[in-house]
Order: sequence, then structure tokens, then C-alpha cells
Amino acid sequence: MKLLCVDTTKQQAILALNNNGKYSVKIIPETKRHSEALLFELEQFLCDNHLTIQDIDTLGCVVGPGSFTGIRIGVATIKAFKYALKCNIVSDDYFSIVASTVKNGYVALKDTNTAVYLSKISRSKSTGIDVANNDEVKDIVKDKVLYLDGSEHLSEVISYNNISMINDFATIMLDYFTKKVEVKKFTDDANFAPVYAQLSQAERNLKD
Repeated sequence: MKLLCVDTTKQQAILALNNNGKYSVKIIPETKRHSEALLFELEQFLCDNHLTIQDIDTLGCVVGPGSFTGIRIGVATIKAFKYALKCNIVSDDYFSIVASTVKNGYVALKDTNTAVYLSKISRSKSTGIDVANNDEVKDIVKDKVLYLDGSEHLSEVISYNNISMINDFATIMLDYFTKKVEVKKFTDDANFAPVYAQLSQAERNLKD
């Protein structure tokens, strides 16, 4: 198996590779714009692992929620490679991926400086995606565990006692997509689409 995964939904993009059981990860700093850096970083990442894009047999993609531009860049890139390589895709949203390691609770992911995407996890399944202001999270979560992505520094702005950190999303993503490949649960073209969870800022401005 040579599985290449891309996550461009957050400020720090992630490239992750399962090369016949050997995991490799590259975090692209938030100082580098996805639109400018992704293809170069991806080529360098494969080169560092002594591979080319033609060696990849399956592509993985996180389809949201998060940055509208980031999501589109990731999805468009993976679509282009799929058609060029004629290989399979595995994909899912951030919360479904994280839920594979969380039994019950809530998971929050940064939306803006004052709001988060929030998903309730029940029996290791995401029950949907909502948007909540940072100061509303405590009342929504109540006595449940709140899981935060360690790369987003949300614990600095959300006041809640029962917090657990997710510090290695790249490995969680690789494990999750690897299992999908192993059971041949591939994403077809009709279902490979972005998950935005809310209107873009431009659409919200038009409504206002």
C-alpha cells in the first residue's frame, strides 16, 4: 500500500504517507499559503521518501470543515491526481476521523477567533457539525469531555475544565484512511465533495 493523504482544512496543512506500513508525516507551516506551497511541498515530501506521485496507489483527503479556500485546494488537488493516476480515493470529514479514537464527548475545531465547529461524538460516531461561539461551548458540552485539536490553541480561548487534547491528528488520519483502504471503502466521484458546515464569509456578507 502506498497511501498519500492531504489535509488542507486548517492553517497548517498536513501531508501524510503510508508506504507499505511505514508512516511519514510533514506539517506545512501556516506561514506558507496552501495555494502556493502545496504542490511543491508534496513533491518534496515524496522525494524525501524516495517516491514519485506515480508510485501512489491510493489518495486520502480530509474534506472539511475549515477554511473554504483550503478545503477547495485539497479537494481539487486530489481530484486532479485521481484522474491523472486513475487510482482510488478515501475521504471523510475531520470529526468522523477523530471520532474513530473518541468514544463519547464533544470535539471542537477552530472556525474563527471567536467561534468553533463543534461535533457531538456518540459511540465513536460524529452526530453532525454545528457552529458555536467560544463562550457558548461550556453550556453546550456541560459535563462531557471536550476534545480540542492541539495545533489550534483553542484551550487558550475556551473556558472549560474537562478538556482532552488531540495532539497527533496526522497519525489518526493515516490509521483511519488505511483501514478504509484495507476494507476497500473507497469514495466515489459523486460523494467526493467538500464539507463546509456553514456559508462562506462572502455569502454571509451578502445575506447581511
